[in-house]
Amino acid sequence: MSGWTNFFIVVGLIVLFGLYLVSQNKWLEVKHVHIKLPNSGKGVKGKKIVQLSDLHLPRQGVSMLKLVKKVELEKPDLIVLTGDLVDVRGNLPEEKLRDFAQSMVSIAPTYAVTGNHDANGGYLQEWEDILTTAGVRVLIDEAEWIAFKEDGFVLMGLSEKEDFDRAPRPILRGISLTEGMKNQPKVLLAHHPELFEDYLMDLTRAPDLILSGHAHGGQIRLPFIGGLFSPGQGKLPKYTDGVYYHPDMPGNRMIVNRGIGNSTFPFRFNNRPEIVIVTLD
Repeated sequence: MSGWTNFFIVVGLIVLFGLYLVSQNKWLEVKHVHIKLPNSGKGVKGKKIVQLSDLHLPRQGVSMLKLVKKVELEKPDLIVLTGDLVDVRGNLPEEKLRDFAQSMVSIAPTYAVTGNHDANGGYLQEWEDILTTAGVRVLIDEAEWIAFKEDGFVLMGLSEKEDFDRAPRPILRGISLTEGMKNQPKVLLAHHPELFEDYLMDLTRAPDLILSGHAHGGQIRLPFIGGLFSPGQGKLPKYTDGVYYHPDMPGNRMIVNRGIGNSTFPFRFNNRPEIVIVTLD
């Protein structure tokens, strides 16, 4: 085999690998998950929640037009945004954030919580004002009843903290519940999956379902190993993608969304951006 042949083979492989990396940042996956909320009524059955996480606007990679169309096609009853809608590097992308928020609200009632990038960029109030003006309900350590006719569930939102390691425990103690909410099914929006066990410490507020993000799928995913690195979890992280069960509380589950955009590490490998569709059974 000639030297030129080897050269073109190497160049071709490099090009193919580059195209693969590009596709991994832009090829949006739609993942469907079915979950039964304990003690939920018939009115909840079949309701559909779209979860979006870690857009990192304006570095989302995925076409926003394509994202909005895919969400719209799912005909959700509820849309939840689990943090890091914007990227901390640079100025607040006001127009992109506003357009995105308005698009979601036009499809279904939309709720959001903060992530570390949303809270640490120095423009948290502007971030919240844009979402609220667009009609997104931002849950700042709050709980709200989501009604479906005579049934429903409690939706709780945990806001970003300056230092979760030093935050008072139980971590959900700041979320107030009415007496009527305490025995109802609960869904928690919380950006950090590494705090899974902390979310379950307070039995009064322990969520039946946690929707989280932050891990970016572990950035590089290998067969039989999973993700290689995640913020907050380090190397070989435990919670990066899919549904997790606590061994002592198997009825309490957490879904970790791989997210849509990237932060410091600009590539994904075997780790496509995703929309998670949760259908309540």
